[in-house]
Amino acid sequence: MSPDQIEALSRALELSPDNHELRLLLADALAGAGRGGEALAHYELLLESGSLPKDRIVDAGSTALAAGNLQLAARLLERAKNDGVVDGVAALQADLEKELGGGPEPAPPQPSIDADESFTPAHYLDTEPKVTFADVGGLDEAKKTIHRTIVLPFQRPDLYLKYGRRAGGGVMLYGPPGCGKTLLARATAGECGLPFFNVRIEDVLDPHLGLSERNLHDAFEHARLSAPCVLFLDELDALAYARRKQAGSAGRPLVDQLLQELDAIGSDNRDLLILSATNAPWDVDDALKRPGRLDRPLFVPPPDDRARRRILELALAERHAEGVDVKQLARGTALFSGADLWALVEAAIDEVIDEALDSGSEPPLTMAHLESALTRARPTTLDWLASARNYVEFANQAGRYDEVASFLRSKEAKKLRDLAE
Repeated sequence: MSPDQIEALSRALELSPDNHELRLLLADALAGAGRGGEALAHYELLLESGSLPKDRIVDAGSTALAAGNLQLAARLLERAKNDGVVDGVAALQADLEKELGGGPEPAPPQPSIDADESFTPAHYLDTEPKVTFADVGGLDEAKKTIHRTIVLPFQRPDLYLKYGRRAGGGVMLYGPPGCGKTLLARATAGECGLPFFNVRIEDVLDPHLGLSERNLHDAFEHARLSAPCVLFLDELDALAYARRKQAGSAGRPLVDQLLQELDAIGSDNRDLLILSATNAPWDVDDALKRPGRLDRPLFVPPPDDRARRRILELALAERHAEGVDVKQLARGTALFSGADLWALVEAAIDEVIDEALDSGSEPPLTMAHLESALTRARPTTLDWLASARNYVEFANQAGRYDEVASFLRSKEAKKLRDLAE
């Protein structure tokens, strides 16, 4: 098939992303044109949606193997066996085992570590001033969801017991960077009046074999000993990168360890309120999103107009400023994250300082300084929203990103289209 025909198929699929027959045709065309890496993205979507025909599974597995994606090749081989496919399965299995070095990799040895703990519970405890939902500008829907799923079951266990409502599981906050996911998690602890255990990736990841899993287990153990508390897992996609996307097996034990901790295997997670945050929910292993684990995805969008006004008011508080129209400034900063707004004020302050040095006076921060800084600023959320739009259009069969889709249709997101033009 010619490049022009492949391009035409791609455009047709953009208009009809749920047309599985069209997606299969495009995948086969890409594979036949030697563009296996591009073909695999479509084969994988078909596999996840259950729309990959039996007679194409082995061919897709061979394409994955040729592209070096052993994880996907193994998944396709397993699907072929489960579906009773015979032709080509033995050859695919032999080729896969050859690539893996003759068979499955041996289990990593358990690390030999002294009994002394690397960290104490105090290492994970948040020492910043206590915040509550009142300190978080906007995000009313997110606050309402967290109150119902995390705060209320803790404050009123009798009510949930009366109606037989399960209170387990955790919340996965996702959205563009700088929009308040961590602040929202800290505010949840403040609402409950509980300690906030902040587990960062630098506390967990270690280049030595087995230490990352041990560090993660220790963090959960410290939190259990300090329960009731809020346990927050930041940068979840780094801790639990989807195993189906991993080129090798190095990251799988850490994902398995996190699944065990969330399932409380050999432990008790009662009074452990678990929240997590990620900028890339599509990179988080699907097993973490099943019921009873981090089963409540919650979109944290860029702040709306009212929230931007509140953030700007906080950023301008106690500044030497005069004549700043916060409402007008908020209207001109659609899709700016909270971090972007603080950076905008800091950039304007830099202009004032330069002016003060040149004139020898102490001029106030004015609207003119902020408007000048705004001409050079762009919202950092644009790249994230552009990526999210692709996932909404092509990988949202389960409705997992419906909140993002709704936001992209909103008036706020019209700015995204304007800036892209």
